[in-house]
Amino acid sequence: MGATNCPETPRQRMITMMYLVYTAMLALNVSAEVVNGFKTVGNAMTRSNENLQVKLDDTYENFALALKNSPDKVQVQYDKAQRVKVLSNEMEGYIDSIIYTFVGQLESKAKINYDPTNPKLVREIDFRNPDGTTNLDSVKAAMQLGGFSWINKIDNNHIGTPFFIGKAEGDNPTSGAAVDLKKKIIEYKQKVKEIVGEDSVHISLGLDVEREELNSEKKLTSWEMLNFNNTVAGAALVTLTRMKAETMNAEFDVVNMLYKQVSKGDFTFSDFKMMSRPKSAYVMRGGTYETAIMVGAYDKDQKFNVKIGGQTIYSDENGTANYRIVCNNVGPQTLRGVAYVSSPDGGTEEREFTDEFYVAEPSANISLDNMNVLYAGIENPITASAPGMNSRDIRVQMDAAAGKLVPSQGEGKYNVTPSANAKKIDISVYGIIDGQQKLLNTLHYRVKPIPNPVLKVGQYTNGDKKASRKDFTEGTLVLATKDPGFDFKIPNGSIRIRTMNITVGTKTCAPIENSNKLNAEVASAIRKANRGDNLVISATVQMPDGKPREVECVIKLAK
Repeated sequence: MGATNCPETPRQRMITMMYLVYTAMLALNVSAEVVNGFKTVGNAMTRSNENLQVKLDDTYENFALALKNSPDKVQVQYDKAQRVKVLSNEMEGYIDSIIYTFVGQLESKAKINYDPTNPKLVREIDFRNPDGTTNLDSVKAAMQLGGFSWINKIDNNHIGTPFFIGKAEGDNPTSGAAVDLKKKIIEYKQKVKEIVGEDSVHISLGLDVEREELNSEKKLTSWEMLNFNNTVAGAALVTLTRMKAETMNAEFDVVNMLYKQVSKGDFTFSDFKMMSRPKSAYVMRGGTYETAIMVGAYDKDQKFNVKIGGQTIYSDENGTANYRIVCNNVGPQTLRGVAYVSSPDGGTEEREFTDEFYVAEPSANISLDNMNVLYAGIENPITASAPGMNSRDIRVQMDAAAGKLVPSQGEGKYNVTPSANAKKIDISVYGIIDGQQKLLNTLHYRVKPIPNPVLKVGQYTNGDKKASRKDFTEGTLVLATKDPGFDFKIPNGSIRIRTMNITVGTKTCAPIENSNKLNAEVASAIRKANRGDNLVISATVQMPDGKPREVECVIKLAK
């Protein structure tokens, strides 16, 4: 729908070529290869959209900087760009809502592997609310986490037609998601042109949904019917992803045009300053400090060179000079340089700049989520972290002979289960720095046995007085439970009574083996006991670490 003096941009040609790929696949039988093709194209277009969003964010950032430097000169065009941004975000959000709703009809849940290095680490996301409706936030999370790859019914060709073009027959459907989307797109383009005004002749918005095209039968067909009638789900999803890409492309072209309209023939704005944008202002010793140096009012056609640290660096095709240095000195660092920028009159402008960052010794921390020791035989939750590093770049290791270390839910979280014979455990934390795994720290922890369990005989525990003898019968349970002051979780059944030696007053009963119930002999002895006699149970208890413990319980009998 662009004017004749607005040829198709390279970005639009790229999007069109990707769309032709999926259209060609659609002409074939929907084999497994074609299904995988839809997933591949869809994921590729999603990544392309993400890259385009980065460029959009940079353009808006440069626009904001220009407004700060020259508000009177930039305000009008900046306000137009912000209005276009709002419209475009609404349009992109609307397309996303259609994608999530459609996927919610295809699938009821997603199973996504969130760690390619371990196929067993699978996250399951349920799309259904308690009332049976689709939870769009859950679908969105699945799409963001796994893209198109997890969708099983991508070759379904029954759901798409009624969803997108309704049940109406003919070439001009009047209901369905595609019909509503077409109206939204037409409205979006009209509003953008109204915002831009007479400069709209300089842009090509794309998004050609009004134009009819020939179908396979050489018959003019509406945009809705051509793209969504009897179409497999994968093709419909790729079409929607393409429409989102075209919306972002239109937004980029409009905002870029508004940005360039601010001034011509001089520096992009009334003045400029150099910007150094480091990847991080916090660097480990031995790591690499990296920064991107550019003209403050970004213009990829503005060439310049920078002298810094005894080097001369020239700007690349993106208007950026990239500087890297290996950092071996610990502490605060200051980077100073001079940029030489060509001015419109053929001369050279000089600008000095400084950048500050901090170089730290490699370090890491492990926080014990419950207490300050590790207990043998049970899972001890820990959290590993390193200052200035993303948890995704941290690895934790320990000697397998000392116990087990397994990842838990959440970044940097693990469960440590020390072995029964371990006295101490060394846990090493590594960080991925510049693509290599480097040791950050090794921490040492003592290993202790968990506290002795507590015996409970029926409703009575150790130290209870005046226990009624009628409460003890043949079959009364004797349970060994964790100490109530111990905060760790102990797996059910991991504490078991193996042997009980029982004395009632002066009578010693025969040992009870492999049972946690009072027998007839003990019950009879309790009934015959005198008031004030003690019921003493000495039990051998199997613990989670595999070692036995001796536990005693003394209860004073009453009437």
